[in-house]
Amino acid sequence: MEKSKKTLAKKIINISVNTIFYIVIVLLLVFSLANIQVKKENDIANIFGRGFLAVQSESMSGDLEDSFEKGDVVFVKMLDDESRQDLVVGDIITYYDLTLKAFNTHRIIEIFVNEGNTYLVTQGDNTPGSDQPIRLADAKALYLSKWTGAGTALDYLQSPTGFALFVILPVVIILVFEGIVLARNLLALNKSKMEEKFAIEKEKTIVDLEAEKEKLRAQILEEMKNKKESDL
Repeated sequence: MEKSKKTLAKKIINISVNTIFYIVIVLLLVFSLANIQVKKENDIANIFGRGFLAVQSESMSGDLEDSFEKGDVVFVKMLDDESRQDLVVGDIITYYDLTLKAFNTHRIIEIFVNEGNTYLVTQGDNTPGSDQPIRLADAKALYLSKWTGAGTALDYLQSPTGFALFVILPVVIILVFEGIVLARNLLALNKSKMEEKFAIEKEKTIVDLEAEKEKLRAQILEEMKNKKESDL
């Protein structure tokens, strides 16, 4: 009984560990593939309207609660035409900077209308001057929160070496391991079936032998009886 409980607990632990490991690998794979794809399309990696970006400069470094440093990861909410109308001075937005040819995440310091079009002026908390005004429609995302220090890891994960080391290699290891486990299980299953078949055939042979012995015993008794009667 005690052994059965230990076996069950071991199985539960193995299943839990494997499940967590597979989930992490899948998330890393989706995470990396999403980033590789969006880099080609000048878009922000996002899932269900929530995105993330690695901070590449100190332009938003500061003492404010929503300031962030180089090497952090910032989480953002993707904007649409309706949600852009709710932007106010003080919000931190992400837009594609044509001068930098990269995403820029800075704070809105001014909103103005010119010839019927709304424009946003942004500035980093740690920069001396403001950025070039952008159209409201060019605001892609709104800052939500940050993950301190995770940007360096994200950048490495997005590199060919990091992707191969932390995504492709673990997946290959899992596939090889699962292949070995599957082969062992198949061999064990075949062995079990062979042993079961052998046991059935052995039992059948014993039953047949017993039947033959009983038949032979009956014949001998019959012959002895006939001989005794003939002697009389």
